[in-house]
Order: sequence, then C-alpha cells, then structure tokens
Amino acid sequence: MLGVAALLVSAGARAEWLVDNNSPATLFLERTYVFLSPNRIHRLGDPRSPEHLFFEAQLAPHFFFPQYHRGSFRDPGGEYFFTAVATPYIQLRLLDTSSRPIIPPSYMPQLTFQVAHLRLLPHSAREGSPMRGLALAANFIVGHHSNGEDGCFFANQTGTDPDCVPSEGTLPLNEVTGSFATNFLRGELYALVAFDVEQDLDSAWLVGGGSFLEINSSLGIGGLTSEERAVYGDGFWGFSVQAQRIWHRHRFLFEGTLSRPFGEKPHRRTNLSAELSALPWWGAGFGLFTRYVHGQDSYNILFLEKLSQWQFGLVFELPPGVRLREEAREQEARRRLPGFH
Repeated sequence: MLGVAALLVSAGARAEWLVDNNSPATLFLERTYVFLSPNRIHRLGDPRSPEHLFFEAQLAPHFFFPQYHRGSFRDPGGEYFFTAVATPYIQLRLLDTSSRPIIPPSYMPQLTFQVAHLRLLPHSAREGSPMRGLALAANFIVGHHSNGEDGCFFANQTGTDPDCVPSEGTLPLNEVTGSFATNFLRGELYALVAFDVEQDLDSAWLVGGGSFLEINSSLGIGGLTSEERAVYGDGFWGFSVQAQRIWHRHRFLFEGTLSRPFGEKPHRRTNLSAELSALPWWGAGFGLFTRYVHGQDSYNILFLEKLSQWQFGLVFELPPGVRLREEAREQEARRRLPGFH
C-alpha cells in the first residue's frame, strides 16, 4: 500500500500542488449508518439475552484538513489528491429492553492519509461523447478501537482491569463489562473504472473494488494486550467489490465485502456482507440502504458471537467530487432543488 502511495505521489511530484480549503473531493471513506434489524443480539452473561435490536448507529463524521491537489481530471496526466482526514468513528447499539440501554459503544477514532488519482482513459474525451475514467486511491489509517469498560476480559475473572483474579483468565469472554482495546494500522487500496460518463458528470456507471490489511498493535495508550491478542488476533485482511449507477445525479450502489481475521485462537468466522443503497441527489448525501451481514459480530467485545443479520435504515455519504462537478459546469447555471427559485 505504501508503495502504491509513493508511486502516486511521485507521479505528480513534478507539478505544482494547490491547497483546497472549500470543497475537498470525498473519495473512499467510511459512510454513516443508522438502522433497524429484525434479528436478535446475543450477549453472553446478560440474563435477558438474546434481545431485539432497537436501533444501531455507525457514525463516521469526517473532518478534512486542507486538501492538496494538482492538475485536472480532464488533463492528459489527470488529477492527484493528497488528503488527511480525522474521523471520530463511533458505533452505538440500543437494545429493545425495558429501559432501552445503549450497551458499551465501540469507540474507533482514526486518522486517514489518502493519496488518490483521477484521470480520463485514452480516447474518451471527444466532444459530445460519453467519457471513460479511472479512479485510484491508497489510504493509510492510524486508529484506536475500544469499548470504554473496565471489567476483566474473561468471564471467570473478578476485579477490574488490570487487577483481575486469576491473572490468567480463560474463555468465555466477559461480554457485558469486559475491557477491550487495541490500536491498529490499516492500509487500503481502491480502483474504480467509470464508463458512459456524461460530460456534465450527471450520469455514469462505475465498477471496481478494493482490498485492505489491518494490523493490531500493542504500542501506545490502549494498545492490545497479550491475552486480547490471543483471542482477537493479529489483524484482518479482506476485499470488496462495488458497482454503482449514477443517473441524473441519483446514486444506486451495490457493495459486497469479505473480511477475515488472522492470528486468533480459536479461529473465527469469515465475515461476509452485501449492501444495496439508494442516495437521491435531493437527499444531500442521505439515502436508504439494506444490508445482510453473516459471520461474527463486529461490535466491540462481542467479536466471538455469531451473527446473521439483516439491516434496514438510513445511510449518509457526501457526494464525491463536488469540486469536479463545479469545474465541469463552470459555464452552466447552477441546478436548484425542486420548488426553490
């Protein structure tokens, strides 16, 4: 991943880089979700378990540092971006019990460094004809994942972390109040090919995917402990495929993802997910989605729990390439929302 990032940077190193503070291009970042599910949530050690999920939220607001870019996606050499993004990512899960408590959240703040490249493919910039393009990106992410609890990691231990008795615990995990934390490094690679792209970028087809490798770290405050590493593992790897239709600025997306932990004992399941979403242009980034997840729970210390879950709800993702669209329409009148004049 670092090699690909270095190649992207070196390819644009000879040109002038400009700073954009107003309308950064938003590419290949986490989405925000709020959803319901008909499936029950299991927590070992909870006498009310399994319980219905009232709702879950995966909140990923992005705070952009000034974005560096050079060139234009219409230039022969394309356009390059360098971006740093801070994301205080949080997962909240509220169970449908008498008091509807939010069980310990997942706190996953992260800092993303991204290098991206957009360009038209050869022989696709003829006047009045649909275009074909390519988007490449490499993300390097430094993050933390914890659940904010101070109970002992294993269910057979008593006391509070790190003063637990016995000092060497055994499975099962303390899934109600057990302390869990890790720091991680993550590399991601993405590629998307766009075709039948209209000159004003209103409509297009996009297909592609990505891959990732995540490594858990014991370094720093809140790093992974040796007993957590034995169960949680050394990290994850995985890949995704994506197909997207942009039609008059409405976006329809399918994404399939496979992820697999490694270095853990006992071995955990492979996680599979398939998602369909629709984001109308008048929704200003909001849309509807449905997703099926099969494997094991990804919610903080519940990672040993098997999960087969349907999710239905709202998704939020800023439309990509706001500045690119403005550039494509610099000679045209700005489109207005229906009913506003």
